[in-house]
Amino acid sequence: MKPNSTHSELNQYHLGNWYSIYRLIVATCLLMIFLITAPRLTHDYQYPQLYFYVLITYVIMSCIQGVVLKKINLNIPQQLIGLFAVDVLALSLLTLAVDGPNLQLSLLFVIIIFAASLLLDAHKALLITLIAVISVIYQLFLGNLLAFSSLNNISNSALLAFLFFVVYATAQVAVRRFQLLENLNFSQSLELDRLQNLNRYILEQIELGYLVLDESCNIVLSNPAACVLLGIPPLYAYDQYPLRQAQPDLFELIKFEQLKDGEKFQFESQFSHYHMHIEVQKLMVPRQSLTLLVLQDARKLNQRVQQLKLAALGQLSASIAHEIRNPLAAIVQANELLPDSPAQQQQQLSQMISKQAQRIDSIIQDTLSMVRNKETYPASILLNDFIPRFIQEDLADIATKIQCTISSPMAIIFDEAQLRQILINLIRNAIRHNAAGHFHIELNLYRHEANARIEVRDFGSGVDAKDLTYLFQPFFTTEITGTGLGLYLSHSFCEANQAKLSYVAQKQGACFQIECPAVALN
Repeated sequence: MKPNSTHSELNQYHLGNWYSIYRLIVATCLLMIFLITAPRLTHDYQYPQLYFYVLITYVIMSCIQGVVLKKINLNIPQQLIGLFAVDVLALSLLTLAVDGPNLQLSLLFVIIIFAASLLLDAHKALLITLIAVISVIYQLFLGNLLAFSSLNNISNSALLAFLFFVVYATAQVAVRRFQLLENLNFSQSLELDRLQNLNRYILEQIELGYLVLDESCNIVLSNPAACVLLGIPPLYAYDQYPLRQAQPDLFELIKFEQLKDGEKFQFESQFSHYHMHIEVQKLMVPRQSLTLLVLQDARKLNQRVQQLKLAALGQLSASIAHEIRNPLAAIVQANELLPDSPAQQQQQLSQMISKQAQRIDSIIQDTLSMVRNKETYPASILLNDFIPRFIQEDLADIATKIQCTISSPMAIIFDEAQLRQILINLIRNAIRHNAAGHFHIELNLYRHEANARIEVRDFGSGVDAKDLTYLFQPFFTTEITGTGLGLYLSHSFCEANQAKLSYVAQKQGACFQIECPAVALN
């Protein structure tokens, strides 16, 4: 075929080759059957010599046309028309030789018409069908002119001609369906190939190394970064090889059955000068279980971590300086006014200095609580006993403003000191933001599936949608006097105790929800 041949032309060429093999087999079989049965079934052939010579010619023409189609793959449609024309002519003469159509030859006619509909366009296939109809029907009139008795089979020939048209119409419908499916499959294969090339390009450009292993510890997929880190030839990135052959050190290190999802470990090899950090991820795909190893250069990873720490430290320092600047400016200003002020105003300025100093101290204490890696001491807490005691001990001044509801006895595993700090922050925030017409906030405790939920709800204006993204970030506050660390610390304490603190949108007010696993009561 030509280099620029379309996908449809290639299919036509390959199907044409298969059809040429089929017709050669049919012609050969018919000739062999005739040679074997002719002496005993001479009366079944009206003109046995014509039958024999037609078969000999049919076999020779099938050989010649098959070789030409295979070797000289030019003008394929014209060659296929020649194949079908020879088929129709040969079968027509065979039908004439046996004095009219029979079941075997009729089936061969049907196959020819169906094959022509598949391999040729609609007009050429219709031409082959008409030739077949004419050759079957008008040979009867030719037989009558030559004093044959073929006119007795006129009804069979007419029925066969009708069958040819039915087969042609059915084949055209089938061909259209086949073409639609072929075009769909071809477009999908192109899209799949495009996505595979895109994925391969992404894998080639990315700095992370990806190594996918099957259950037999064979490399299913790898990218060039993985090959560089592991010190193996780049050809492994484009083919599948056993891990034992590609990287024996890694194969000896890992125990394939013991690898757990999310497991991380360090790796060095004599085949590579890199110190690697490897993370294991299990991939569940149909009919097989794969393991993904994500490889990183440990030195670069440590450098990035250090850079992030320095960036976070710079951001923290800038935030602390910004938060301290305002109360410090107020202290400086009050201190300048203090000597020349009357006694009453000096007392007010002293109170202002004391208040701003306390605010600075609060900012420093909250910052220290945030940056200290304080150890957590979880213990079993029976909420039914803890909550009333906590309100009386830590929130006695606002106890009358808290409406507490506990649906059923429940216990959780939590650090008690941190739980107290979380609830103090949430409840005092709720009291501060409660609407003027409401004199209480709600503290609700209830079970949700296997978890215990603690909700603190007020009836104020709630949290603006634009602030939700920054709600649990340090130093974010909408209050002038706030430090912006209360919610951040509460969120961090919850994470340290395997709990989750989240904001739940309400029609009115704000609702903060703590959810953590409940434990069985003794």
